[in-house]
Amino acid sequence: MTTVKTLVVRVICGLTLCLSSACTQPVVKSTDPLTPTEQLLYSAAIQRGLKDLHVGIPEGTPITLEMSGLRVDQSLHGDVIHEHMKNVVGGWLGRQGLIIRKEEKDAIYRARLIIESLGSTQTIRMVGMPATNAVLLPISIPELALWKSVSNQGYTRFYLDIFEIESDRFIRSTNPQIGTVNIINYTAFFFFKWKTTDMDFPTPMSSE
Repeated sequence: MTTVKTLVVRVICGLTLCLSSACTQPVVKSTDPLTPTEQLLYSAAIQRGLKDLHVGIPEGTPITLEMSGLRVDQSLHGDVIHEHMKNVVGGWLGRQGLIIRKEEKDAIYRARLIIESLGSTQTIRMVGMPATNAVLLPISIPELALWKSVSNQGYTRFYLDIFEIESDRFIRSTNPQIGTVNIINYTAFFFFKWKTTDMDFPTPMSSE
């Protein structure tokens, strides 16, 4: 009985201490494989970055599209992610009236997509007590959040280099394009949950 009372006192003291101060957990890297929410963050950030892109090539001009980007994390299949971005950008260029060719002999210009950054981050801020495992008894204490926010952000920065294929002459670079989107999940007083986002389409119910 004394052991149980001691445990209860420690829990109450720990909860009081945690509720009296806010804590920020480390930024979480993208998972492998990507969750549905992370996939939406990647895709929406790319689309957001394309909104103000001006290539400066007349409609109907045949071009090829290359890609160059950094693979920061080998476990995240960076080639697949970058190839997806290349296809999205290629589709956008097609909607602007440009003709995407596979072979340079069939094109006039070479567009090289330079991916400077593409990824997502998650930052957690909480006032309360995180979930813990009891030491003396085989029980676990659930998370007790007086206030919690889980912020997920998708980010990309890229530009296009344009070359004339016949002469290999550099023509121009587009302005760097930046796309960011955010999903923030909130919890207040342990049970009340809601979500805010600046995305243009629905997101999964849970984005943590």
